[in-house]
Amino acid sequence: MPQFAYTGFDAATGAQKRGKVEADSIKAARQKLRQRDGIMVSTIGEEQVATKAKTKSRFTSSRVSQQDVAIMTRQFATLQTASVPLDESLRALTQQVENPVLKNALASVKDQISEGKSLAEALSAYPGVFDRLYVNMVKAGESSGTLALVLERLADFIEYQVKIRGQIVSAMTYPAVMIVASSSIIAFLFVSVVPKLQKVFVSLKVQLPWYTELLIRTSEFLQSYWWLVGAGMVFLYFAFKYWVGTEAGRRKFDEISLKLPVFGPIILRTNVSRFTRTLSTLLNSGVPIIAALEITRNVVPNSVLAGVLDEAKIAVQEGKSLSNTIERSEQFPPLVTHMIMTGEKTGQLEAMLGHVATAYDAEVERKVSSMIALIEPAMVIVMSGSAGGILAALMIPMLSVMNRVR
Repeated sequence: MPQFAYTGFDAATGAQKRGKVEADSIKAARQKLRQRDGIMVSTIGEEQVATKAKTKSRFTSSRVSQQDVAIMTRQFATLQTASVPLDESLRALTQQVENPVLKNALASVKDQISEGKSLAEALSAYPGVFDRLYVNMVKAGESSGTLALVLERLADFIEYQVKIRGQIVSAMTYPAVMIVASSSIIAFLFVSVVPKLQKVFVSLKVQLPWYTELLIRTSEFLQSYWWLVGAGMVFLYFAFKYWVGTEAGRRKFDEISLKLPVFGPIILRTNVSRFTRTLSTLLNSGVPIIAALEITRNVVPNSVLAGVLDEAKIAVQEGKSLSNTIERSEQFPPLVTHMIMTGEKTGQLEAMLGHVATAYDAEVERKVSSMIALIEPAMVIVMSGSAGGILAALMIPMLSVMNRVR
């Protein structure tokens, strides 16, 4: 809990007072001193030691992870289910949360609740911690009197997003490690092995085949102009980042990513799953469909598919069906269109969207597993083939020298 240093005077005697007090916020500290000790505060501020600790925490934990938000939301839902008053729930959460950014945000939210603001309004002051989806679902829960249920759904949704992100990271870890390992081995061969054997070839005046000459020239270039290679890679990285940062570049990149041979279907299904899961969760929580589509559009990472949702929002505002717009775009799989159409006709859109999300989640997991099964042997073949090709290009001239000596 933060500690505050204060100066003031005793309301009864008028004597000056100076000291420290622990409280959730400055406002809580003032109330605590006035009600408990009868001290009227003139100046108060967070203690310097606490401020330094807070500054230090910005370097170690300057952002709030989705996992932290998921855990807090689950605890919040449990407290609300148990009919604990809102301010008491927020006080308990502030004491339990370890992340300093989230702790400060919750303390401020509690103060704003005490001042008469709604929970959704207080949460909206921290968009870096509580996104629009979170705020709008809480708003719908407050207006319908189902805050505990909405918080449960939010916790489920965030936990699921964390799970999917973890699976994707785990799937890409092995290929990344293999790429780094193979690059390191090849770099070692070019920098250490090739120059030594080159000296042997020169001393023996060996007639080298073209592939060995090419290998030696590449090695010489890397040794002399390694900085140029590094600078070129850095330039390409920032040039690509700038291009993707533009609206046209981002759209073109997203179009290409959807058409990639192996990764394209996975990217498409991941985006479809996120779209259907988010929209289903929002509609189930009582968020109007126009607002739900606008929020969902912002959580779909692919700009091509997000553009379709923009068109869908306008179409729904004009009284048209969601399924027709999605079908006309030809960007979503037919199953999505058919399930949404069925949901609209039967009045079970939320349930149908949930079924689509579950189906595509399973398909994404299956395709990721298949991709890993293909990548592992492919990476081994590429890595061993590259290293073996370099060694063969160096050993063949050596063998010819040994045969000539015999």
